Amino acid sequence: MDSTRHYDKVVSKQRRTRFASCGYQDRFDPFVLNKDPRLHRLYSELFESVLAGLSVGRLLDVGAGTGIYFDALAPFARDIEALDLSEDMVRVASEYCRANGLDHIHPRVGTAERLPFGDGEFDAVIALDLLHHVPDLERTLAEVGRVLKTGGYFFVFEPNILNPLMFLAHLIPREERLALRRNRPAALKRNLDARFETVLWRGVSAMVTRSAGLKRLAFDVYLKAWTLTRLQKFYTRQAWLGRKKSPRCTSP
Repeated sequence: MDSTRHYDKVVSKQRRTRFASCGYQDRFDPFVLNKDPRLHRLYSELFESVLAGLSVGRLLDVGAGTGIYFDALAPFARDIEALDLSEDMVRVASEYCRANGLDHIHPRVGTAERLPFGDGEFDAVIALDLLHHVPDLERTLAEVGRVLKTGGYFFVFEPNILNPLMFLAHLIPREERLALRRNRPAALKRNLDARFETVLWRGVSAMVTRSAGLKRLAFDVYLKAWTLTRLQKFYTRQAWLGRKKSPRCTSP
């Protein structure tokens, strides 16, 4: 089963967590996760660190899912197109936007390999937990470059499989295994550098699932231990920001 079909069923049937596969309430319910203090703080700090200093009128969120971070993202652009391949996820995201007055966020169905937008429409594009799922990474990155303005910014947030826990979390579920090839920091940067000028890369010691009790305590201890090492290359997550390159000047 590919990742799209898997996560469609997680959302449509609101499945519970099953071993290494995240369930609806701890990973996809925007009405719960947007209000979770830890997750809201994580996403707010992420967007603040990469978007606050930019002039972003129109922003495209590719692979927006159900919109679990829309509250945190909302202040950073005047107009936000939120694209996802899953109709069920777009339906949930739309319900959340209507219920919370996020009128400038527009969830819609579409594919990353063929973005339904014109050339140079966006000041910024973001892709959170998307690139290790798309079947055709090269075409996806080409499409992102096409819809970005020259000098526009592309922000990527992905798991880091150099971290032992993240390696196991993406080895066990079949729908996550593309990350094993794409999500070593060196591989991710190599793929992105082919089309964009890297502005920053940094490790992020965080989990993006809701947890409680002993599970939360175990995650906190694990994350703190990695933070103390200061070895960002092995943190659980990685954040990359790049800029669309200017067209090369050619002689007449």
